[in-house]
Amino acid sequence: MHFRVEKEDFLKAVSTTLGAVSQKASLPILNNMLIQTAGLDELIVSATDLELGIQTRCSVKVEEEGTVTIPAKKFFEIIRELGPGEIEVMVAKNNAVNIKTARSFFKVTGLESEDFPKFPEPTSEQSLEIEQKILKQCLALTAFAVSRDEARYALNGVLFIVKNDTGRFIATDGKRLAFIERKLNMPNEVELEVIIPAKTIGELMKALSSGEGNVRIVRVQNQIIFQLNHTTLTSRLIEGRFPSYEQVIPKTQKTRTQINREDLLAAIRRAALLTSQENQSVKLDFIKDRLLISSRSPNLGEAKEELEVNITGDDLTIGFNPNYLIDVLKNLDVNEISISLSDPDKPGLIESKDNYQYVLMPMQLA
Repeated sequence: MHFRVEKEDFLKAVSTTLGAVSQKASLPILNNMLIQTAGLDELIVSATDLELGIQTRCSVKVEEEGTVTIPAKKFFEIIRELGPGEIEVMVAKNNAVNIKTARSFFKVTGLESEDFPKFPEPTSEQSLEIEQKILKQCLALTAFAVSRDEARYALNGVLFIVKNDTGRFIATDGKRLAFIERKLNMPNEVELEVIIPAKTIGELMKALSSGEGNVRIVRVQNQIIFQLNHTTLTSRLIEGRFPSYEQVIPKTQKTRTQINREDLLAAIRRAALLTSQENQSVKLDFIKDRLLISSRSPNLGEAKEELEVNITGDDLTIGFNPNYLIDVLKNLDVNEISISLSDPDKPGLIESKDNYQYVLMPMQLA
């Protein structure tokens, strides 16, 4: 195996797959990435931890076709530190991988590629296409609410439902719930309901950075495949029962307001500066045409801020975790949002355009 490649192209391909390399692999081969030629002008770089797999392609000049696996993290570090320009890679006897540039030389020991796990072959069954920018937006507005509690395994991912040419994305950690629904340009008969793991979502978001073109999504038994541009992600699905999210979304309201998102985000961030482990909540007082935002901590002091808003309904005081408010406000890309409340001890509802809803449990005020 022998090829030449531009450093920036190669670094991008290697770094793209690095997120699928196992950090605690029981099999040595899983610490490696697979490098294989595809014809005389393309290279395929792959990595997997058996839960998530990533393959990407880059343009190269192939002198001799072949395949090898190489320690992923160390290989990435070497390529990253090389100077700009062309890199020459040659595999010698015993899988010794020689890496050369005009000024540098490295030799790294690889492993035979026969033991590297095979990736599933996508079929046309249960496949659909979504615009990258729509998928990226929907994931950005829900993924931050995924639970990190391994005991609640079904909540460790985003629920993705496709039915009647409509896509729904839902995530919850039990204290908040993020929901978005978008119309998709696809046949009505396409249906899908899967829970996509948080790690897969994170790597998919990186691959969606350009936001151009479509993503092809294919389900193969208990796995899901995302194909976009030159990259393919393959992931195991979370098996389990997602809670009945529709029952969580409040249906009644006593107090409602429209408010500028950036003004509210800045005010919440300032109030959060004087919260503490003992007093983690910020207090929101909805009073006629004013919203008072405050926090108090005996050992730190207090903060108060006032925003002019148009409030309809009853006056109401409620407490929220400021970090949960900041998460949603910084990810939304809108000028205004609406806030609906029913009681101080009942969930609040934040809504914006594109059928987005964010349910947040209140906190007890000190």
